[in-house]
Amino acid sequence: MNLTPLFEAQRILDERIVKEKGLEGKDLLPKKILSLQVELGELCNCWRGFKFWSNDQEPRTKKVINSVVCVPLREVNPLLEEYVDCLHFILSIGLELGLNKDKDFEMVIGLKEKTILEQFASLFKLTVLINNGHYENYYDLTNCFFGLGEMLGFTWEQIEQAYMDKNKTNHLRQEQGY
Repeated sequence: MNLTPLFEAQRILDERIVKEKGLEGKDLLPKKILSLQVELGELCNCWRGFKFWSNDQEPRTKKVINSVVCVPLREVNPLLEEYVDCLHFILSIGLELGLNKDKDFEMVIGLKEKTILEQFASLFKLTVLINNGHYENYYDLTNCFFGLGEMLGFTWEQIEQAYMDKNKTNHLRQEQGY
């Protein structure tokens, strides 16, 4: 698993957003952490496994969309899309903390709890710790997040491709005044 290309793509996007939105010198870390928490909630909602009140607890993994005119319908995986939305903020937080060195991620392995529900709970706890200044927990956050990806059945190749696709979409959104 090589995160270097993803960190570089995220750095370019982050720098663009900061420049175009006039955010130079602003402390964006608290907003990035809250954004990650919101995206984790959206991912959890798409997973649906916590919805004890519902008969439909199956993850949302297929959606057919027509993205632009004259392009045929295509199938996307909403669960994977929500996962990489989280990854964007995890990478952005790492950049903010200066923790994006290759050597820092040589040992990234999936840290896994017993259940997906417990995995989400661990991720939320880790975001709170980081928000409270315990930046050393960033490595546990990334390990736990990649463990969640494994538990959800994603391969590294799927994650990397989906991230790069969404990164392109995010640049397009900036061009369109998102």
